Amino acid sequence: MTVEANRSSPADRSRYLYMGFIASLAVNLLFVGLSAAVVWHHHQEEEQPRRDMGFLGFVNKLAPDRQPIIKAKVMSDRAAMKDLRANMRKTWIEANDLLTAEPFDKAKFLAALMKLRTAEDNFKNAIYTSVADTAETLTPDERKLLQEWREKRHARILIQPPPGEASNNAKP
Repeated sequence: MTVEANRSSPADRSRYLYMGFIASLAVNLLFVGLSAAVVWHHHQEEEQPRRDMGFLGFVNKLAPDRQPIIKAKVMSDRAAMKDLRANMRKTWIEANDLLTAEPFDKAKFLAALMKLRTAEDNFKNAIYTSVADTAETLTPDERKLLQEWREKRHARILIQPPPGEASNNAKP
């Protein structure tokens, strides 16, 4: 007794079937890749700080009737600091460009870094003056909110090093 088996060999299958499988795999991979990209970018957007996380983040915590007054002051102070920020960026680029200049001149690079330090100090002084001027116009309750906001925003500064460990500046 003989049994006939249907022995389909790969040669009997159509070439179009394999091309269909490959096309289906490509579409599936494209879909998975696009889904992963959407999830990744959505996750990245959540981690990036919003534009109002600076001092305007504090202003948003104030009572709605006080926000426009303080916000207008902060925005005018920011506009006044625009030139200081631009100078700091320009000075930083100039100092950084000296790193690749040949021959390297240590004295010139150090002078550029000191100039950068002065530009940074001027910019920070303007920021601190603006914060102090704004704090002067706040009520005692609003100043308490400002204190809490600053502590939360700069929590890393307030962390004490473990006992026996030197300050962060003494790293080898």
